This record gives sequence, structure tokens and C-alpha cells, in this order.
Amino acid sequence: TWWSITMGVRLLLAFALVLLAGPASAARAAKRPRHPARTYVPTSENLEKVGGFSPGWTPLEACQERYRDAPLDHFSWAAPTQTYRQRYFFCPHFWEKKRDALVAAKRRHGSAKAQPRLRGVASLGVDGESSPLDNLDAGFTKSGPPIFFYTGNEANVELYLNATGLMWEHAESFGAVLVFAEHRYYGESKPKPKEDEEDGNALDASNLGGIIPGHLKKKGEYPYLTSEQAMADYATLIRELKAEIRAPDAPVFAFGGSYGGMLATWMRLKYANVVDGAVAGSAPIWSFVGEDPPVDPGAFADGVTMDATAAGGSAPACAPNVRAAFAELLRRSEQTDLKSIKAPMRLCDDTPLGSPEDVMDVALWAQGAFDYLAMGNFPYESSYILNGDGTLPPYPFRVACGGAMADPTLPNKGGDALLSALADAVGVYYNYSKTRECFDTRHGSNDDSDEDGELWDYQYCTEMFMPMSRDGARDMFFSQPWNETDAVLECERRWGVRPKTSWATTVFGGKRLSWASNVVWTNGYLDPWAGLGVQESLSPSLVAMMLPGGAHHLDFMWSNDLDPEPVIEARKTQMRLLRQWILNKYQAVAARGETIAEL
Repeated sequence: TWWSITMGVRLLLAFALVLLAGPASAARAAKRPRHPARTYVPTSENLEKVGGFSPGWTPLEACQERYRDAPLDHFSWAAPTQTYRQRYFFCPHFWEKKRDALVAAKRRHGSAKAQPRLRGVASLGVDGESSPLDNLDAGFTKSGPPIFFYTGNEANVELYLNATGLMWEHAESFGAVLVFAEHRYYGESKPKPKEDEEDGNALDASNLGGIIPGHLKKKGEYPYLTSEQAMADYATLIRELKAEIRAPDAPVFAFGGSYGGMLATWMRLKYANVVDGAVAGSAPIWSFVGEDPPVDPGAFADGVTMDATAAGGSAPACAPNVRAAFAELLRRSEQTDLKSIKAPMRLCDDTPLGSPEDVMDVALWAQGAFDYLAMGNFPYESSYILNGDGTLPPYPFRVACGGAMADPTLPNKGGDALLSALADAVGVYYNYSKTRECFDTRHGSNDDSDEDGELWDYQYCTEMFMPMSRDGARDMFFSQPWNETDAVLECERRWGVRPKTSWATTVFGGKRLSWASNVVWTNGYLDPWAGLGVQESLSPSLVAMMLPGGAHHLDFMWSNDLDPEPVIEARKTQMRLLRQWILNKYQAVAARGETIAEL
């Protein structure tokens, strides 16, 4: 068939699609992920769960927005003095509150130990019973506050600042400093091209790794856009912050979801002298070439399909009906009247339907909706996946699998019925406002998100080379085989680079992590990325939890009364582990007889 000839090349970008939850940019949709960046804000109900702030507070207002000059290249002397402005948010409120409470108590009671009333679960003992905070307080006094450090992903860091309720809701109980660091090249942390000193004109951005906003080069060279450079940014920032608060032995814990969870994990592995532990949600760290046993390229599609079955809470007929609808869509691509899909799919009049490739674009557009609905399959209404622009219903994937898609006799009702049901299903995502009269599969997202997608594509084509495939048999889609040769050639065509196909496994250790310590991973059964993450604990301090009812890093979101019990228990486990790791660090410092940050 025509699509099998070009599939490897055409679907390269589809394979780089959705590493972090965020709306697709419509047509050729799987190619361009859209990230819910600065427009997402927590609800007032979310914010009420955090003590110590006035009503109406916001995470942005509670933090200091800062910039630092970070080296553009940490690993060579090619550009020894060149820097870029990296943004981060520094949030000292909980540290200052606990510090002041301990100082006041010390003054009132002399040598008596202070016992401030703090929220959260940090005061829970190993068995869940209340226990004194003496050891935590002593370590806090002598070694400094814990630092909870969010390792920013491939989007504007304000997203994670606003959405990561896990950090906000538990920081008070530890007196933690919160830091949200932005990943280089994303958000406001974009290296600028150097200007010619004589005429002030920007030099070729590709030569120096800079970006001219709005003019991202299709074959630009961005050698400094790597996860390793980003982690070096984070490691040096942490050292600077420790010096600033005069607490070089303060315990540091990396937090991150999705790609951020990968970075959090790798920070603990590569910078164990800087990061004392990591909390990683939905981190597909085992999704690369060269792993043993090899990565399963079809794992993501399998995960999406599982959400369309009874095991995922959907109508049993959904997955076979979706598969039949895609088969019908591609069957029509071989007909002379390609526009026969327009009416049942409710496509806008100007949707290109002049070639089989155009029909493939419609198929990829529809496929992208299921991918994002699976990641955002939260048990409550949420605007996270929609960039704050609207709201998806509770368990939106199950809603998409309702109606005609739930009818086991649907394939008997004809091709138009199948395509109409497909349009209804993807409309849960693309027509969340219920105001669209037709679907414009070419509709793009905002400029910032489009550029984020381009930059992530560059990362995919260099070091984040993650094999993915679909086959229409195991999963509910259609044949999209993984072809490494074609993928490499497409990267060369688009960016002028060849992927280091097994570099991630080489540099980060693949599945051989038993030597490491102090990492807790969570994966939700409803999250399609779960099959590419750590699902079983590797040691007592390398803890993995699978969360029935959980979607993409649901445990990192603000707590909700509708959270499944396993998610609630996972958060408690995360905090208990953190408490133990903090105590271990404080005890290790005390054993050296040092008093670093005496109040």
C-alpha cells in the first residue's frame, strides 16, 4: 500500500510526539505536541490546601522570578565565556517560616527543642503514627533546609510551577525551599545569538547555538540543546543556591514528571554529590535503543489501546471499533473520491483532501487525540491537557469511548457510521468547547508551543531517540512500523544531524541501575508511557509504584477528593521516603561533626 512506502519517513515526527502532556497542534497533529504552558493555573480549591498564604495567593506571586548567567557549554572550551540567561523560580516561603518558628522557639525556651505545627505527612513515622520532628528540626538547624528542585521539561517552566501540587502541598511539613528551574532553550531561557560588535546585527544563530525568536532554523545547529547540558545547568544552579543560603550540606531532591522525571532520575545518577534523591513521575527512562532486553516500540500504542478496553474502564467494544474506523479511513485513501471522508469526519471545507497523504494527515490528527486523552485520563475535570483554555470531563477517554463507539454492532452500520463515531470520539479532545462546527486539521497552536515542538524534535533527532511503532493488531491504530534507518535519514533531512541512537543508554545506564539509590518512580496504569518506565522496585531505595486509576503523573498534580486510593497512598510513600532520605543526609552531616547553617 502507498502508506507503507513512506511511513518510516512521514511518521518520524509522530514518534517524537507526546513526551509531556499537552494539546497537539492539530493537523499533522502527532508531529507537533503542544504544551500547557503559562495559561494553566491552579484552582482556588487547590491553593487552599497550602497554609501560610493570604486568600487568592498564586504560586507565581509566592516565588521570586530570577535569571542567572549560565554557561552555554559546560563541557568544552569552545565558547569559554559565552553564557545565556536561564530563568528559575526561587520560593523560600516555607523555609523562612520554619526557620523563624525555630528561632522564636529557641529564644522563648532556651535550649528546649521547638515543635512547630506543620502540615503534610513529613511528621508520620515509619508505621504512619505521629512521631516528633526533633531529628528533622536538628538537621534543619545545623545543615539547612531541604531543597525541592523541579527539573524543568521541554516547555515554559511556569507550567510546572503552577501544576506540581505535590511539591506545594508538602513543602511546609519539611520547611523546604522550592525551586523550579527552566530547561535551556524553552520558555524564557533561550540563548540569544551573539551580536556583531560593529553593527549590532545578530550573527548566524546556528553558529553559536542561539535562537532568533520566530526564526527557528529548520536545519539550525543547536549543539548546546541537550539533556546533559541542561542537567549541568541544574547542578551548578543548585550549588549557587546552597552558597546563597549558606547551607552547602542542605539535602536536595529532584522532582520531575515525564521528561522532567527522566531528568530527575538522571540527576540522581549523574550528580549524586549534588542531588540526594529523586521523585520521578511517569518517567519513560527505559524507552531507548540499546537496552537489554530491548525496548518494545509498540508499548506506548499498547498503553493507549488499553484505555479503550474494559480494563481501562471503557466500553469493551471501543478498541475494536476504533481499529475498524481507522481501517475504513485508510481504505478510502485508496479510492478516487478522497473527499468522501469529509462529511462523516465533519472536516472543514478547506481541509486538503487531494492525495492519500492528506488522508494520512487526518488519520494522524485523529490518532493524536487518543494519545492525549490517554495521558490526561484523570478522574476529575481538568484543564491541564488543554493549556488552561478549556476543560476535559472526568476520565475523558471513557467519554470518547461512549456513544456510538460503545456499540458492538457499529461495524455493521457502514463506513460512514464508523467515521462519524471516530469524529465524535476525537471531538472530546478537539471540540472540548463544543462550539466547533467542523474540524480544521491544519489548525496550529500558539507560537511558543510550536517552537517547543520544533526544539523537542531536535532533541529527539540527537539524543532522545525513542523507537515507537503501531501495527493495528496489538493496538487499535494502523500499521506504522519502526524503521531506524528511515528515522535517521529524516533527522538528517530536517536538522542536518544524525541521532546518537544508543547514546541515552550508554550515558544513563539503561536498565542496569541496581547500583543506584534514593529514587522513587510512579507510573499510572492508564498512562501509555507506563510501559516504558520502571514498574518494579529494584532495591529498598529504588522504589517503583504502579498506580491503578492513574494517568500521566497524576500523583504530581494537586490532590483531589476524586484521586484513586493508590495515588493517595503513593504520595504518602513518596513523602515517607523523602523524610528518611533527609534524615539520612542530616545524620551523615552530623557524623562529620559539622555545623553549617546554625540558626
